[in-house]
Amino acid sequence: MGKIPSAKMIYQLSKKLATLAFILGKVYKDKSQDKTLIIEHSFGDGLYCHDSNWDTISDDLILQLDSQVRDIIHDEKISFTQSDRSEYLKELYIENDQAKIEVVNKWQFDSIPVVTLNGYRDIRIEPMETDMSKLLPFKLQSYKEGLLLRIPTQLAPDIVRPFKDRPKLFSVIEEREQWGSILNISTIQEVNETIRNGEIRELMWVAEGLHENKLSQIANEIVLSFPEKKVICIAGPSSSGKTSFARRLGIQLRVNGFKTHLISMDDYFIDRKNIPITEDGTQDFESVEALNTELLCDRLKILLAGESIPKRKFDFETGIGIDSDEEIQLGEWDLILMEGIHGLNPKLSDQFGKEHLVQIYVSAITQLNIDDHHRMSTSDNRLLRRIVRDYQFRGYSPDETLERWPSVRLGEEKNIFPFQEEADFMFNTALIYEFPTLAKIAKPILAEIQTEEAKRLTALLHLFEELDAEKIPGISILREFIGGSEFEY
Repeated sequence: MGKIPSAKMIYQLSKKLATLAFILGKVYKDKSQDKTLIIEHSFGDGLYCHDSNWDTISDDLILQLDSQVRDIIHDEKISFTQSDRSEYLKELYIENDQAKIEVVNKWQFDSIPVVTLNGYRDIRIEPMETDMSKLLPFKLQSYKEGLLLRIPTQLAPDIVRPFKDRPKLFSVIEEREQWGSILNISTIQEVNETIRNGEIRELMWVAEGLHENKLSQIANEIVLSFPEKKVICIAGPSSSGKTSFARRLGIQLRVNGFKTHLISMDDYFIDRKNIPITEDGTQDFESVEALNTELLCDRLKILLAGESIPKRKFDFETGIGIDSDEEIQLGEWDLILMEGIHGLNPKLSDQFGKEHLVQIYVSAITQLNIDDHHRMSTSDNRLLRRIVRDYQFRGYSPDETLERWPSVRLGEEKNIFPFQEEADFMFNTALIYEFPTLAKIAKPILAEIQTEEAKRLTALLHLFEELDAEKIPGISILREFIGGSEFEY
């Protein structure tokens, strides 16, 4: 495969994954006496799926599923049609599929896009691949009680790479499932019912309480490593809520008797004229080489030696990093909170000394699924956060944010995701009520443009009841993106 722009590559891989998941769901139903395969969440280079009853999916069954999916790819065709809403609802009421009934009722138009394969039908929520030959290669493999549906990535578009397990990340996903059980919410239909029933306030309190409880646990463990480890690195992909997480962690550490000093890695960018250039000729701000890691590490060592350093700020207008007259100096019970996308990168930790660091990975892994066969994308969660924040507070139009997003995703695949398992702690910043909140703010913003990606996101947001932002607590991580935070940024 020749060099493909990252935006087109992401679109192709997304279509491929959605289509393979549809075929796999049909094959599983055929092979397992009408049981349902739950498309649970993204994991690594694909999707984690499990039986609806959590029955273990055997290696032998996975081989059979793999073979039949390949037979369908070679011999069958998928049909894409439109169905009248009322007619489609009749089918769903017979099946008593409440989650899908909600989706069809909330669908933006009366005509419902439907995908069909040998009598097996489903609503077409995501773009899907019409050329069956493009569904290869893929790989099915056993994982935990279920299986992984794996495909190529942007960095390796022609092969499914050798599997690299991420047990720490999966534990966060399992924690997400536990939180969903505590909240008794797993689908859009259930969160919408909570809003319609007037119970959303309590749901918000519990969701924020779960965040607070987890933050407290992390803070309690961090102080056990003091004074050997005084630098806390907070890393994660774009719009994961690193800054708000750092602020709230600082509060919990203060409860434990420690004062914190926040340092942003972005303030240690090298001068813009020296930023590395990507293959397409744009500057690569996502690369660790865009940071002056030598200066950053030297100053951290000066701080730990008891001396002061100047506060630094990168001026994005001039493209130059500037030292201010204000200084930072550590007291006896002080800690450094350092946030940025490269906080787990060995090029930083090896240079500074990992034995002096606490490393935390932060991301937004939504607890919601659309229905049994359609997951809510974690990257969509972060993208919508970024669209809202960029539009309201950074002067970027939605089309500018969408245009940059593929290069951001590529940078994450290169510079962040490979180092996830280096983290000492992981924290999920997603909130069960945030999509309804983002829906009210983002839909008018997205209406300004008519690209296919904007239409896709708008269709997704139309599935949610809207929630007023005024109900959101002032220290919620979501406030970093929608405004009104009690923290200063």
